[in-house]
Amino acid sequence: MFNNQVELDFGTFILEADLFDTAIARKFAENLPYTVSLMQWGKELYGSIGINLGEENPVPEIPPGGIAYTNNGNYICIFFGQTPAWSVEHIGNIIGKQWVRLAENQSISSVIVKAKKNKAV
Repeated sequence: MFNNQVELDFGTFILEADLFDTAIARKFAENLPYTVSLMQWGKELYGSIGINLGEENPVPEIPPGGIAYTNNGNYICIFFGQTPAWSVEHIGNIIGKQWVRLAENQSISSVIVKAKKNKAV
């Protein structure tokens, strides 16, 4: 079964996100975890995951809290108010309004993206 829940660990805080059930998002999830050095462009964080996941259905706009992938640099892109420089694959969203923490923390330099562990019932 496809585990679509991930955690974005920025070191000082963790955000939870849901991945969509798309081919690119599934490939992204199959290769977890990723440790990514991040760069910031406006209200977007991005960095290379080191593997090419291909292209499926790139879109020109991503909402705040959106998580995207582009094979142009093999980047994961985390949006909190920026429009992409080019069309990207929208692969998931940070849950709720947790993404506002990204705007409040201007010194983010890396993220570990890993599968969220399901709590025992």
